[in-house]
Amino acid sequence: MNYLAHLHFADADDQHRLGNLAGDWIKGRLEAQPYPPRVIQGARRHRFVDSFSDQHPAMRTARQCLGADRRRAAGIITDMVNDHFLVQHWPRYGDLPLEAFIDDAYAGLERTRPLWPAPAEPVITRMISHDWLGSYGRLEIIAMALERIGGRMRRDPGLAGALPVLQREYTALEEQFHHLMADLEATLNPRR
Repeated sequence: MNYLAHLHFADADDQHRLGNLAGDWIKGRLEAQPYPPRVIQGARRHRFVDSFSDQHPAMRTARQCLGADRRRAAGIITDMVNDHFLVQHWPRYGDLPLEAFIDDAYAGLERTRPLWPAPAEPVITRMISHDWLGSYGRLEIIAMALERIGGRMRRDPGLAGALPVLQREYTALEEQFHHLMADLEATLNPRR
């Protein structure tokens, strides 16, 4: 899952959200990290969500939809496009209106700025200043972000030119997203 999904699956307190968002930048054993307990708990949730998603049959199917030539990039592509689907279907999954949730998440992240892992600082700063979360509703933005990620890699694993594939496989990817979300919601929020 990607940024919006990690924030969605976090508890509604600032430190837990930070840990969920910054989980990829908090390396090693969590118990040995110099962060407050709620940040560590959020990072633990981040790792759980990533592991659950990576192993879920729906995401295996979604990755296959992208074709053999995008096999190495399929995990990144599905993570990003899942945030797109989360925006598209926010009323089904979110408790607040999307704009209110995003504003609250950004404000909470700003309040935790002193705790941001150093490698996350430029990314979170750009996310907030350019409203990445709000822009994920446009598939073209997802494709552009994938192009940028691919451009930063030594060799693009198949991120460039993903838009036609995403458009062609949109319905199949969307269906797999809903399967994944149903199982994640049932696992993380069993009373919902």
